[in-house]
Amino acid sequence: MNDDLMRLSDLVPEYARCYRVSTQEAAHALHELIEELYVEHGVNRWRPNSINNIFWVGGAGDPKRTSRSYVLYFQLLSKYFYNIFESPLEIEKSLVNCYCEDDQQSKNIPASVIFFSKPAFGEWIFDAGIEVPSFLVDGITCREAVGDDERKAFQTKELNSISLIINGLIRLINEVDRAHAEQTLDDTARRRASAIRHRASKLRSSRKSFDIGLAILSLADAAEVDMPKSQKTLRKYMGDCLSCGEDESQE
Repeated sequence: MNDDLMRLSDLVPEYARCYRVSTQEAAHALHELIEELYVEHGVNRWRPNSINNIFWVGGAGDPKRTSRSYVLYFQLLSKYFYNIFESPLEIEKSLVNCYCEDDQQSKNIPASVIFFSKPAFGEWIFDAGIEVPSFLVDGITCREAVGDDERKAFQTKELNSISLIINGLIRLINEVDRAHAEQTLDDTARRRASAIRHRASKLRSSRKSFDIGLAILSLADAAEVDMPKSQKTLRKYMGDCLSCGEDESQE
């Protein structure tokens, strides 16, 4: 089998081996990962079925996608990992429930016949603003090095995200300044400037539960400025400044 491909049944053992944790801990971590991916890719984005572009049902000894039409779901894949978390000794018997369109019914499929591409899965995680497990970047095990092209691809995405944030913040400053400074505006421009000023004022919130990342994205939307669409991406590169309101620094 191609080194870039992996069986779903090998994912928990590989995670446990890579991070030197128990099967139960690895299953819990992967359950949490799928839950986060569901929020980012299944709820916040426009491709709710993208999980079927990453995982697919193959054969017992063949990773090629079966000709029969199976549909995988975030919630049921998450449940697969949670079942292992609850019964780690039963990992070899773990099944994934999915829907077979040919038979028009749900079926339990062995995890060993469900496959995924490690680079594609890693990129999917990265696009959600989540840290990519190192074995998905570095090869079959943590000790194997990934090719230069793959490393450069990930590095390029990192730099693009940082550049988008920096350029976006600079444009936001300019748009907020313009919204306060310009007086002779037509009705459309006046409404736009008012929306920008209103949303910019939200950045001064003193609520402990204040989400400055969401406020920045809301301001960017009003100002028509390109910024990362995910709050997780902002949080990844902007650090602790996104996690609290003004009151925490004043107490």
